[in-house]
Amino acid sequence: MRRTASLQGRLLKVMLAALAAVVLVLVALDYAEFKAGVSARLAQQSAAQGLGEALAEADETVAAAIVRATELQFNRTRRASGLAGIEDLHFQLQTPDGRVVYRSAGLSGAPAWTPQQMRWDVLQVQQRPYWPWLQETPRWRILLLEPVVQDTQVLRWLGAGLLPSILVALPLLGLPLWWAVRTGLAPLRRLVAAVSRRDAADLSPLQLDLRYAELQPIVGAIDGLLARARQHVEHERVLLQHTAHEMRTPLAVVAAQAHALSSAPEGVAADAARQGIQRAVQRASHLVEQLLDLARLESPGPAAAPERVDLVTLCRQHVIDLTALADARGIEMALVSPEHCHAAVPLPALHSILDNLLRNALNHCPSGALVELQLGCEGGCIRIDVLDDGPGMPAEERAQAFERFFRGRAAGPGTGTGLGLAIVKEAARLLGGQASLTEGVGGKGLRARVEWRTA
Repeated sequence: MRRTASLQGRLLKVMLAALAAVVLVLVALDYAEFKAGVSARLAQQSAAQGLGEALAEADETVAAAIVRATELQFNRTRRASGLAGIEDLHFQLQTPDGRVVYRSAGLSGAPAWTPQQMRWDVLQVQQRPYWPWLQETPRWRILLLEPVVQDTQVLRWLGAGLLPSILVALPLLGLPLWWAVRTGLAPLRRLVAAVSRRDAADLSPLQLDLRYAELQPIVGAIDGLLARARQHVEHERVLLQHTAHEMRTPLAVVAAQAHALSSAPEGVAADAARQGIQRAVQRASHLVEQLLDLARLESPGPAAAPERVDLVTLCRQHVIDLTALADARGIEMALVSPEHCHAAVPLPALHSILDNLLRNALNHCPSGALVELQLGCEGGCIRIDVLDDGPGMPAEERAQAFERFFRGRAAGPGTGTGLGLAIVKEAARLLGGQASLTEGVGGKGLRARVEWRTA
């Protein structure tokens, strides 16, 4: 089972990482300073110059005693520093002609180095490297030898020097941070408790005050989600009511005609009852089919994959499929399009647009009307227009025409379910476009348009 990450633990880890980064930076700065001092020989230079001034008037015996005393003092100070593995400094005192007056015990057996050797970067003494420093005065040559310290040893010293400060800083930083995080998360715990106590049917706003400006958007986002959920529930409730109302009519017709059929003798009355049942079943079936289409288009799941087709061929096929219905109603149909128009589209959405726009026009046009399907493909923009010269629709009704179950005042019985344009609107949304209604040519009839841009 995967362990849930803790925000407090994460912040503690971040703090430790930041503290480690600070330590590394401080060690790096101290290391760079140490290397710069070694390169410039600042400590050796200062010590040798002071010793040269002290020996200015001394004879050989006194000079040797001064150098020995200086050596003891320096090395005692180095040992008192507490640095692990630190070694002693060595001194050699020569006259200008190269005669050795004093050498440290650790240099017994070592030669009298020449000034050229004393100026080397590293001088080997009994297979041990030293950093040399030569200080020459009119009376003396003073050679100071400091053992070469490896980088790993320097880093250990620097790290050990910072360790006490880190141990002090860690609780001083960690405890306040832990307390701040714990108290800072208390409003979130209140939010969790408020949400967990909610009934599933309660979609009212939370209206919690989480104190901190950074947390207020969380409550705002949740209240916004609840508001959208309330709208959706209300929307679905209205849809259910309309669906029940629409289904009640054909079911009532079926019941009435079935009763008439059961009591009517064979003949005209029985045939009329059967035809009534057939029409009611067809109406109910059409309503269910449109509801399923609308549900599929509104589904939050992934849309159908686009397929590259010739839209002209597709439009022509829809016109051919509905020609029999148009002929039965005495309506003429026409297609105006370029020779070819190839595009990648989700076919179910496009089929829904063409079928519902054409059927909507055929349902509302009187005999002798013209329904014209126009297809335009220009500059990556595709436009589908369905024009008719029927009664049209008032401007105030066009704004509501794409709502579910909306029928205009001029709509008569049997003119559809009021779902066709709602389906067209959702299908246009899936295409990344929009649907609109305007007056037809010359202010007569209606123009239904869907347009979108191809990728």
